[in-house]
Amino acid sequence: PPKMKYAPKSDADNFWNNPYSSVDDAKQHTDTYLETFHGLIYDMSDGSHAYDLESLILPYLPYFSNCREFDSYIPLWAVVESATECNLPGVTKDFPSSWWRRNIPSIPHQDDVIAVGPFDFMRFYPVADWCERKIRCNYDEN
Repeated sequence: PPKMKYAPKSDADNFWNNPYSSVDDAKQHTDTYLETFHGLIYDMSDGSHAYDLESLILPYLPYFSNCREFDSYIPLWAVVESATECNLPGVTKDFPSSWWRRNIPSIPHQDDVIAVGPFDFMRFYPVADWCERKIRCNYDEN
């Protein structure tokens, strides 16, 4: 029979446990397959690895479905990086029509992005993505 990458586990409590037979095996698979969402941690004091999965990162918005423009999953990048749907805030007292940011699109070209570091005293205006949008969803019952 073919070798299984993950050992089958029937107990839901084992979800957070190492799916591999050892920490060394987990390290090898993480490096080989460039796994992003894993529980492998590095101990800098002795250079060893340990498996400690305590949280889960979801690349989508959970509990949202039946939304216009989206199906069952709403990828986070699709919400905040849409050049056609993302807008700057409307004209208000806080964001007047003369606001300096109105000269730049809500999703600027990556070459126009300007980071502001802790010691950039002469450059107080960072340029980055700005996305304000509405997503219309219908409530789904069970």
